Amino acid sequence: MRSFIVGVWVLCALGGSAQDRNERELRTVRRLLDQGKVYPALRRCDGLMTRDMPKAPVLLLRAEANARVRSHPAAIEDARAALAGGLDDRGRQQAWFWTGMAWLGLQQGDSAIMAFERAAPGPERDLRMAMSLSLTGRCREAIALYDALLATNESTAALRERGACLAREGDTARARTDLDRAIALDPRDPVNWNSRGFHRWALHGDHERALSDYAQAIKLNPNYTYAINNRGYSRLKLGQVDKARRDVLLAGRRNADNPYVDHNRGLIALAEGDGARACGAFRMAEAKGGTPLYGRELDDLLKACPRPIRPDGTTAPGAPPPTPNAPTKAPAHNAPGRNAP
Repeated sequence: MRSFIVGVWVLCALGGSAQDRNERELRTVRRLLDQGKVYPALRRCDGLMTRDMPKAPVLLLRAEANARVRSHPAAIEDARAALAGGLDDRGRQQAWFWTGMAWLGLQQGDSAIMAFERAAPGPERDLRMAMSLSLTGRCREAIALYDALLATNESTAALRERGACLAREGDTARARTDLDRAIALDPRDPVNWNSRGFHRWALHGDHERALSDYAQAIKLNPNYTYAINNRGYSRLKLGQVDKARRDVLLAGRRNADNPYVDHNRGLIALAEGDGARACGAFRMAEAKGGTPLYGRELDDLLKACPRPIRPDGTTAPGAPPPTPNAPTKAPAHNAPGRNAP
């Protein structure tokens, strides 16, 4: 009898200690994420996936880590697996939040909105929801959310994003006020400079001042591909084709998934008289999710391109007849860099 009791105690102790170790590991991953050490957190998650333990909490943490390093498809896959693996209500809301963040990072506003609708309301969720609404052209709804956020907390992100929406809605005066205020509150944030460079200056054709703001953004973050890409566009508009090409190619090397880079590659090809290369770049932008911040401009450019040729020599349906030349009119503006999720 005594040996039986001792055996049961040992099994319980071992089970409890394994559970404790697993919980400690999860807390360690959480701490790494909170400290901004995302890649070490990812490596720990990968190790935990090989253990005999519940996988849903690990997948949830790995979804967050993948979203934060812009591995958006992996983040969506992990979040879906975590939801299927069983999470409590709080965990499910977190999984939907990181799903939304990943879709937002992929510039898929409609999918992001659907995910954020299932996440827990709060300032961060509401900010990202507003950004998703803006991405789909629903700026009036987004502005209402920004107004509510700013009524309780004057955050630079909400100011900057509201300024972008106001600019797209044609409210130039309020847009400038917001964009200037965001920089005044946080002049060390490169996104603030990039957003003002586009929405206050480039959008209205003042590319010299836009270049000044982009230079400040890149000085603060030399790897800021959105600002590098936008600088390339403004240089192109100023006739500096060689410098524009260098910027856009550099932005593409550092962020190959950005369809706005392909859009600008197409515009540079047009400036160089290479319609076929331009159309190839525009199609690449379309394949990567399009450029919704341009409205229908990408569609208009593609309409002037020859239809793709099938292997059997016929042209694909649903496109205008082949034309001898690529489009010759560039769109009026470039995509701004977003506040990275």
